[in-house]
Amino acid sequence: MEKRKNTLLLLQFGLPKKILISAVIMLALIALVYFLHIPNPNMILIAGLVLCSALFGYGGGIVAAVIMLFYTLFFFSTDHSFFQFTDENLRKVGVSLVGIAADMLFVCALKQAEVQAFREVDELTEKLRQENEHLQRISLTDALTGLCNRLALRQDYPSYCHHEVTVMMLDLDRFKAINDTYGHDTGDQLLKVTARLLADTFGWQYCYRYGGDEFLMIVPDLSEEVFREKLDHMLQVSPEVDIGGTKIRGEYSVGLVHDLVDDDDKLRSLFSIADERMYQYKRRQAAAIDDT
Repeated sequence: MEKRKNTLLLLQFGLPKKILISAVIMLALIALVYFLHIPNPNMILIAGLVLCSALFGYGGGIVAAVIMLFYTLFFFSTDHSFFQFTDENLRKVGVSLVGIAADMLFVCALKQAEVQAFREVDELTEKLRQENEHLQRISLTDALTGLCNRLALRQDYPSYCHHEVTVMMLDLDRFKAINDTYGHDTGDQLLKVTARLLADTFGWQYCYRYGGDEFLMIVPDLSEEVFREKLDHMLQVSPEVDIGGTKIRGEYSVGLVHDLVDDDDKLRSLFSIADERMYQYKRRQAAAIDDT
């Protein structure tokens, strides 16, 4: 199908080339039948007419028909005068003209229908491609936050191999209490603004929603020092959600690790390390609050 399509497109020359190539084909056939004294040249010339019409549509078919018309007048006219005909030859000219016009119009109409069909197929193929891309994006995107989901994460494993990466787990503190106190819509809004902040800081392609209120960042080819600088700046501007005049600020527990990723197993082990460090951070924060 693709090969046929490419062949068709190669024949979609501009009008001047269609005219020139059709004229060359018809004149070559006329020279052939004239010098070989073929007794019924119209059969060969009709083949040329059909060929030009099939290749180039009306652009080539009309040129071929006109050339064939002039040769028909030349061939059947008395002493090749173009103007004087016997009654019998005049009838032959009339029949030839009808045949030329009918063949040209029929084949050109088929050509036009073929081109239109290919255009419609191209349009449908493009729509299908766009729809598939849309479905692919949906399948790899978390519906609430717009971040990559865990399916996308599994597909991205190979892109992190043989790179030094910083892996960070981030968890919203007291998220259940926020949901219970202010409602799940408030919790969803806080997740959205958190996702946007993470994406703006580290890049959408490196941020994943890992669980309910847990996020994962995998940033390659960035030193741990630079990563921590970005993280510190992000935590200083942690977002707020305004609920009826009440400001709900996001507070986070984080755990991170920096290492070279050799394979998928190594990357998964970094997830575990970052997750454990995040919970260690959370426990330290809770202990500090209890001490006060």
